[in-house]
Amino acid sequence: MKKSLFLTLSLLFALMFGSVQAQYRYCNSYEDFVADRWQPLDSIYFDHNSKSRQIWIGGNEYSLTSDDKATKKILKKQAFAVMKGDTLYVNCRNLRFEKTRFGGGYTKAVRIGRDSLLFVNRIIGKAAQMDAAMSGYFFGALGGGLMAASQVKQQVCYLITGGANAKGKISISLIDDAFMHPIVKDDVDLHTKYYSETEHSKRIRAVHILPILMQAGYIE
Repeated sequence: MKKSLFLTLSLLFALMFGSVQAQYRYCNSYEDFVADRWQPLDSIYFDHNSKSRQIWIGGNEYSLTSDDKATKKILKKQAFAVMKGDTLYVNCRNLRFEKTRFGGGYTKAVRIGRDSLLFVNRIIGKAAQMDAAMSGYFFGALGGGLMAASQVKQQVCYLITGGANAKGKISISLIDDAFMHPIVKDDVDLHTKYYSETEHSKRIRAVHILPILMQAGYIE
């Protein structure tokens, strides 16, 4: 059990911290990403936001910018995703869940299959209203390593499966029972593990879902 939790938290933190220096490239849209159409980028600054908040605020704690005005505009408004070596970052600017936005910045993501992207972030939309009523995680002035680790456990998984609408907004979906049930229903072990958490709000958290997706082969 401890080993499983360690591996899960390791993946969560791997989704939230940068890798070593590498060459950059970007794509303008989800469609370009699926078609593997990338363009090179140079002279990028790659930073985290405030270290006191980068863990609990969610996945979009990465800031990508440049001294070159054209590149800076691409990073802020045009790029759908940026690759740093073999690590993928998605621009949160146009992502929407239940008409709620994440804000600016980039989130680290992993590819599922050919056409989907998974990322870990805070709960937003309707789900956040109930969760926020029970805790001060999202708007409180919190600090400390132990508290930050607890807040990581509150995060959930989202999925990008399509491109932008006419207004340039990209609708995303929450990975919940509707997504997970078809994956686990024919595997007794996975089904038991997934539904061993009887409380829905806890069952859909990333720390519960990620090891199951890894065991099912959806995440390497």
